[in-house]
Amino acid sequence: MKKITLLLSFIACVAFTQAQTNLLQNPSFEEWASGKPTVWLVPANAAHASAITVTEETTLVSNGSKAFKVVTDGSQNPGYQQTVAVTPGKTYTINIDYYVVSGDGTDARIWSNFKKGDAFMTDTELGQDLLGKLKLGGTAYFADEKGAWKTYNVDVVAPADVTHFAFEFRSYKNSTTIWDNMFFGEKTSGFNSIDALKFKAVVVGSDLQIKNVANGATVEIFSALGSKVQTSVLENGKVSVDNLSKGMYIVRVGKNTQKFML
Repeated sequence: MKKITLLLSFIACVAFTQAQTNLLQNPSFEEWASGKPTVWLVPANAAHASAITVTEETTLVSNGSKAFKVVTDGSQNPGYQQTVAVTPGKTYTINIDYYVVSGDGTDARIWSNFKKGDAFMTDTELGQDLLGKLKLGGTAYFADEKGAWKTYNVDVVAPADVTHFAFEFRSYKNSTTIWDNMFFGEKTSGFNSIDALKFKAVVVGSDLQIKNVANGATVEIFSALGSKVQTSVLENGKVSVDNLSKGMYIVRVGKNTQKFML
């Protein structure tokens, strides 16, 4: 029994590490202040502020209970940005969930970049590989697939001498787009693997909603001390946590774990 408890405690510690790997703050736009998602620079270029109408989206969401909805006029192509420190040579995973409501097919894209101090890397410095991943080659847009959540997911290696990464995505003229579930973090292995990025667990009311896991999967819930407190079968993308007291827990599906709070 002691060995089992120690093993589960180890799993709990690993889960904490996994939950902390996302270097972005407020990545799913759950926190808002003064009509904007906190931490994010909205828009990245202050001169574009008049071109957008920003609202909390609570119906069409990819993760959690809120998403970031943007309606643009025909004057600008505004971006939304957050900058984090990086280590040269390390591999990082990028994830963007997006939903195009309306537009002309040139509505949404990634527009991120590495920085050396205060200076962005030029397209020539980035090279074709990074330019393709961070700016879709500089000319392409996310696929014109309206009315459904889509995901852009890619790994990038931080070039030599860079200090920061500007995580930015853009909405283009005369479009309505919704954004959610942003991720930028170091790609690692084992239990802490970001290969399982799409495993997401969020408490909504008395349910734990679990994204991108097939119905019928076994869902195990552990206390912060490593004791298993519940085993359930995933139905309709959720399991009930109505009988659990308030506190921190770890949910495990297969080999993937994540912490959550009640």
